[in-house]
Amino acid sequence: MKTVNFVFVMALVAVLSGCCNCHRQDGGATPQEFNYHPDYKAIRVDASRLDRIDSLLQEYVDKGIIPHALTFVAKDGQVVHNKAYGWRDVEKQIPLQTDDIFRMYSQTKAVTTVALMTLFEQGKFQLDDPVSKYIPEMTDQVLVAGGDKEHPQTRKAASPVLIRHVLSHTAGIGGLPGGYEGYATLADYVKKQVQQPLLYDPGTSWNYHPSSDVWAYLVEVISGRSLQEYVDDEVIKPLGITDMAYFYPVEYQDRFVTLYLEKDGKIAPEVMWSGRYPFGDDRRFANGGTGLNGTIEGYARFCQMILNGGVFNNSRILGRRTIEVMSKDQILHTDGAFENFRFGIGFQIYPGEKITWDVVNGASPMVSPGALSWGGMANTDYIIDPKENMIILLYTNRIPDTLVWEKFLNTVYQALE
Repeated sequence: MKTVNFVFVMALVAVLSGCCNCHRQDGGATPQEFNYHPDYKAIRVDASRLDRIDSLLQEYVDKGIIPHALTFVAKDGQVVHNKAYGWRDVEKQIPLQTDDIFRMYSQTKAVTTVALMTLFEQGKFQLDDPVSKYIPEMTDQVLVAGGDKEHPQTRKAASPVLIRHVLSHTAGIGGLPGGYEGYATLADYVKKQVQQPLLYDPGTSWNYHPSSDVWAYLVEVISGRSLQEYVDDEVIKPLGITDMAYFYPVEYQDRFVTLYLEKDGKIAPEVMWSGRYPFGDDRRFANGGTGLNGTIEGYARFCQMILNGGVFNNSRILGRRTIEVMSKDQILHTDGAFENFRFGIGFQIYPGEKITWDVVNGASPMVSPGALSWGGMANTDYIIDPKENMIILLYTNRIPDTLVWEKFLNTVYQALE
């Protein structure tokens, strides 16, 4: 009887352990939840050196350079830093809280990219399928010199626009004059957008942002569901993320961080929403490249899923091999173009160590080659670093950028033993 009990107990322990951690094939931990009581020695982090993060961010707040800052750093799934500095609203002197909601702008892109890639894994499309297979309105014309805005001169593209091009911002698709004004739905906008001549032959260069609405519409066409519904059901909810959305009940307004814009050397409140007004009545139009808002912990869950090879919260969103495909550079580097810049499917990729770092190419050279990154216009930034098995997030809602992100990364990496 004791033997039976022992076997039962050991089996139960194994099951319970499985609920908390898996293991990557390289032996690293793939935790299924965050541990807020880190074992610094086990994960080789010098806790005493983390105070440098506090000093840096508090100094930036005290000098009025940034209104606030919120950190989230997890190594091996153990949260080594998650602190708020400054004010949710400077004028009202409301302190920032760790569960406040930020405008995330282009951090939306990685989430909607993952949504489309879940359909890829279901065999619904191939990366090298022409977009026109799913969106018949897709043009095959490229702009050439001559003509004018009303009567542009074009030629036939050297190759069709592929889904791979769209996901890597190499399609040559441009935005529409006037932006989204006058369009009630994503479908209305994209069907008009893709009829405009391309800026260059697909796959031959890189232009940021406009194609994100096209891949978002592909989610709707291929799944038969709205972008909002699909992202929520297939990515956000399975990861246990709360409070990440395009639109909110009015009572959520008080949890939103005030956005600040630098004017004449000082920061001042500004009304700029990430996508459409999140408390309005018309909630039909959701974008692929902007519009999601959320907490830093929520996006940390998304980052940890990517770091884990596609699984977190005991929910597999993508397969390991899919993450590997997404982490491969998709830019055609000809004639020295984008020499130090790498972009995969959904993420910037930190290149090799022989790099001259600048504003375009990334942040601190402390970041490991192969790490994934991107950020939002109002300075919500993240690093997914497989080499260190670590995610690093810093949130502010302040435009334009300051050098605090680059310096923050230095203070994080210097604490690793």
